[in-house]
Amino acid sequence: MQARRHRVLAGALAVAVGAGVMLAVFFAPRGLRAPAWVVYAAGGAFVLAGATLVAQGTGQRLLARWLPSLVIACLVAPAAWVAFGTGPRRCMVSAWGFGSRLLGRHSDLLCRLAFGAGALVGLLLLLLAVREALRADPEP
Repeated sequence: MQARRHRVLAGALAVAVGAGVMLAVFFAPRGLRAPAWVVYAAGGAFVLAGATLVAQGTGQRLLARWLPSLVIACLVAPAAWVAFGTGPRRCMVSAWGFGSRLLGRHSDLLCRLAFGAGALVGLLLLLLAVREALRADPEP
């Protein structure tokens, strides 16, 4: 019983964080270095991950089975935008507040290759998550 309550509380916290990110973008979109939908997708991942925890904590098996697929889709979207979106990309490596461009003029190509590989791995994980959701026993 205690574990269920912790899942619900952690889920509610994740939903609040994701909603906060999404509201911040909605009310103050200036300064974004990506389209708003990319940031909404990242915030949506928090909201849906939190909803997954709440569903698990409250015994909502159908939601708990399918929501992880949506979380993965939200995580893949920003990587796909970096890899396949229009315009130049510049990767930065940052540590302790100091940033530097990654490999100078080749930064755009390396960014796209790295994030493209991540997006493809994410799509594979999404397919596996959907397959697992379809395989799971239906609710009694």
